[in-house]
Amino acid sequence: MRQDERRVCNDGAVTQSSDNPFEAYVRAALALQGYTFEDAEIAEIAAQFARLEAIARTVLDWPLPFASEPAPVFRP
Repeated sequence: MRQDERRVCNDGAVTQSSDNPFEAYVRAALALQGYTFEDAEIAEIAAQFARLEAIARTVLDWPLPFASEPAPVFRP
């Protein structure tokens, strides 16, 4: 794509409703980038995002002791 060209977004894919927020995100991101995927492929991508979110949730929910919290000001 040349610098002066613009991608045309399929706004029908962006506004398509879904109960799954990951699927809605994947559909919108793909549409904005100009990609078209089958529904099964979109569902698999959304499932991967759900797996990543579960892994991240495990890390983010881990309690940190007060001593492990970052200092208010970092000075090397």
